[in-house]
Amino acid sequence: MILLSTYLNIGNTLNSVKAFDQILDLDANYFININRVKDTNIKEFKNGYKKINDYFGNIGLLLKHSKGQSDRFYKEAIKKFNFHEVNGIGLGYSKGSKGSGFGKELTQKIINDAKVIIDAGTEDPEIFHLIGLFEDNVGPDRLSDMFATLLEDEIKQYTKRIYKQLGINKENYPELEFEGEFLINPYKENIILLLPQDILHELPIAKDWDDIDRVCREIEKIRNDINTLVKKNWSKIGSTYKKSYIRENIISDKVLLNSLINEYKESKVEEYDFEKDPLGLSVLAAYQSKLKQEDLIEDIDKNKTTFQITKDICERFKYQIENKKASQILYTDDLKPRKEKIAQQLFLCIADTYCKANNLDLSPECNIGRGPVDFKTSKGDKDKTLVEIKLTTNSGQLVHGLEVQLEEYSKAEETKNLIYLVIDNGGSKNKIKEMYKVYDKFKSDKRPSLIFIDAIPKASASKY
Repeated sequence: MILLSTYLNIGNTLNSVKAFDQILDLDANYFININRVKDTNIKEFKNGYKKINDYFGNIGLLLKHSKGQSDRFYKEAIKKFNFHEVNGIGLGYSKGSKGSGFGKELTQKIINDAKVIIDAGTEDPEIFHLIGLFEDNVGPDRLSDMFATLLEDEIKQYTKRIYKQLGINKENYPELEFEGEFLINPYKENIILLLPQDILHELPIAKDWDDIDRVCREIEKIRNDINTLVKKNWSKIGSTYKKSYIRENIISDKVLLNSLINEYKESKVEEYDFEKDPLGLSVLAAYQSKLKQEDLIEDIDKNKTTFQITKDICERFKYQIENKKASQILYTDDLKPRKEKIAQQLFLCIADTYCKANNLDLSPECNIGRGPVDFKTSKGDKDKTLVEIKLTTNSGQLVHGLEVQLEEYSKAEETKNLIYLVIDNGGSKNKIKEMYKVYDKFKSDKRPSLIFIDAIPKASASKY
């Protein structure tokens, strides 16, 4: 994880002007939050919210006049709903330099649902902000890409201003590559575009990405319908069904939909605190930049199997957490546990250099058929090892991961080289005991390697 500030050797300068310190070799899981755009005082983006709504308003007007999918109004609406990833801002979930956009099939589905909404009498352009509530495969990264596409000119204007303010130019950095006025990212080979911290958030829209549940809790008619129609615990129903329910029962109901949109319009999102950084990515990148080479590589042995090398990596990871204060990355300043994603990223920081030194392929979040295993290391087609990471605070998955997930991954990859890496960050002691009981029941030839890491915050030595 290489921060732009580290690459340019400019210290804390980007943070001092409230510009996002981009991670050059990784997409960071922050997003452009449209509600933050609405409230921003950054001059390049002050008209951004109106610009976005004007654009969606024009699509809505086309759909209002459309009589069916074959007429020119509908086709023009499809044509206008075309959003790509703005390469260079370094946001999202993608591992490469280019995103996938919306695609023809998903665009058709969104426009079809938008037509239903507009025909029901709701014309607010904000319906396009909320498509992630009722459309499958529309997550925060796609929404963020959509807003970035519409604000691409503003992003470039902002970037030029900050470049000029900080002296980021060919004259001051003759050894670096530029394309026109923009610096080239050496890891992704695209231009580096800057964003103000003010419009970013860990959440893409509204108060919470769990908006589906919040909407259904707070609108009484929906709650009553759920009680009578669903006849089961709503919180245990998958998000795909929830989106389907909203699509089928809400988007054609003008009263319900207007209640949802009005609530959304009134919602406020506080500026994300990059200083405390609850998500942890910026903190993690700063931590990695300070790691010494000896913290990452030792005892390189080309004859070791992937299982032996991966166990070495896990032990090095355990050592960093238990003895080198890496555990601090797993918590916010007020000692609230961060999400499991940050533990996976911390593991990747330590594993990546180790794997390169041992000529080992490392695949994070490798999708092998039944969802993604956290990590796969491999040498060729036969020698493979899988690593699944769990925090003890993820108590609902602690036993399931060991008992079910690992077995499914093992079958899919045809390997018995399995490591279950459990990080104790204050989860249920009873669940930990239950996990060990399940582990003890494994037959010796099918038992994965269980590595338990103590990441509970410790008082300083002077307090003992």
